[in-house]
Amino acid sequence: MSGDIELLSKSVPKKGATLFERFATNLLERDAEKQDTAINEELLKELIMKYVSSERRLTELNTLKNKFLGMAAHDLRNPLVSIRGFADLLLEGGMDEASVKEFLEIIRQSADDSLGLINDLLDLSVIESGKLDLDLNENDMPRLLEERALLMRHAASKKGITIGVEAENIPQAVFDRGKIGQVIDNYLSNAVKYSPVGSAAVARVSVRDEEIWVEVIDRGPGIPPEELKCLFGEFHKTSVRPTGGEKSTGLGLAIARRIVEAHHGRVGVESKVGEGSLFHFAIPVIQK
Repeated sequence: MSGDIELLSKSVPKKGATLFERFATNLLERDAEKQDTAINEELLKELIMKYVSSERRLTELNTLKNKFLGMAAHDLRNPLVSIRGFADLLLEGGMDEASVKEFLEIIRQSADDSLGLINDLLDLSVIESGKLDLDLNENDMPRLLEERALLMRHAASKKGITIGVEAENIPQAVFDRGKIGQVIDNYLSNAVKYSPVGSAAVARVSVRDEEIWVEVIDRGPGIPPEELKCLFGEFHKTSVRPTGGEKSTGLGLAIARRIVEAHHGRVGVESKVGEGSLFHFAIPVIQK
């Protein structure tokens, strides 16, 4: 009541306005001020939340950048040292043709390892910056799987590994052919990389519940259960080692996950130690 009396005493007299009208006007003005204050407080809270979120994101990106630099420095050092060392030996001369060819092959493999790491780092950098652009067109997934398996069979043949393809007759769907091809390449190369000599891998595509499923199955050593949950994370390497001494950056599956998620899809893995692994991804069946 005392507040209302104070409000009346502060009311500005208006010509022809009654005491009640002045009271009502000031009461409305006071309520408006309270509403404005509440709105301003909410806006301030929202701005603070956005600032904190942005700061957290910048911290994460800075941490990722430092990981990039640390990993690049570590993983590029060995192949570059090999390239320089074998190049020096070749420059000294006096080698037979077979030795020269062997050294050149080592240099080429070291260069390929370095290029693979750089490409993975650049791909993940683009994805993390939110600049992953998809070239979406209607494509044939079974045909793409056949093509990528054919290209991978050359590397597989060096270890006596066969790659079979099982493809259902499914309709064409809209996806980025190059990016999804990159995901398939990663799955297939891992199957070859971790499978024992003389084994077989299978790649298959099917449609389930309005989704296109692509699966790659190997007969490798399998992955320990405690490591499965981190498998698609950045810079994650399992305790399982490639059977032919191949290199792994720990980025391929993380990149694959981001590409599939950009297609509104999902990735997954099933594995049992001693029995091999099944990697899959599923994207929605979207047609033009």
